[in-house]
Amino acid sequence: MVTATRLGEPYCVQVSNGHDLVLSDTRKEGKGGHAGMRPHELLESALAACICMSIDMAVERAGVALPAVTVQVIIDRQDRQTAFDVSLYFATVPSSEQEALVSEAVRTSPVACTLGKPITIRSAEIITT
Repeated sequence: MVTATRLGEPYCVQVSNGHDLVLSDTRKEGKGGHAGMRPHELLESALAACICMSIDMAVERAGVALPAVTVQVIIDRQDRQTAFDVSLYFATVPSSEQEALVSEAVRTSPVACTLGKPITIRSAEIITT
């Protein structure tokens, strides 16, 4: 479970999982600022982090060495479709075996699988505390 709490400054929120805190912010019509990542950047971050972890786990299971890799995710929001462009940057050229392992890890990472399914936002429940 994740919660987001408005902090008083326009569009600035504190996001928490109960243990860790992250600030999120956006700028619209001269309001807001640069207190943290924009919401879509948090979404891109979740996918990039999950892909990195999935690659680590796949490499560990296969007992294969892998050069350092950086994952970059860019979201492309269209009217009827959202696409995530994933780029992998390696310190050295990976072998074909390593490429296949990494490609499978990207395709099957849990966040990629979640984002690849139809998503429904259920109605909000209003609770007074």
